[in-house]
Amino acid sequence: MALRLHKEHGLNPTMPVCIVCGKEKGEIVLLGAAYKEQAPMHMLFDPEPCDACRKKYLEKGKGVLLAEAESDKRLTGRCWVIKEAAFKKIFNVPLPPKRIAFAEVGLAEKVGLGAEK
Repeated sequence: MALRLHKEHGLNPTMPVCIVCGKEKGEIVLLGAAYKEQAPMHMLFDPEPCDACRKKYLEKGKGVLLAEAESDKRLTGRCWVIKEAAFKKIFNVPLPPKRIAFAEVGLAEKVGLGAEK
């Protein structure tokens, strides 16, 4: 797959941050023309947490990350980690791949998780 360069910003790089702790994940993403403006230095790019947060919160038997997303799948930056047993009880579905599930805006409050990140 070819990367189309941005007319002004070329490769248009950004450094992804962890959805949980907000720290850099040690990666560089080249957005090119896929991002219409100049990419910010740091950006929430995907719901995958950094290695430290994955180990702390999502290893087997610990929890499931709920990443809030708009209807067009854009992340809002809000997330919650809930215990595996609670996820199964509330949603009555199998554990999601990589223990990351997407929640529509407002769902967390509806199931009693509150408005905190």
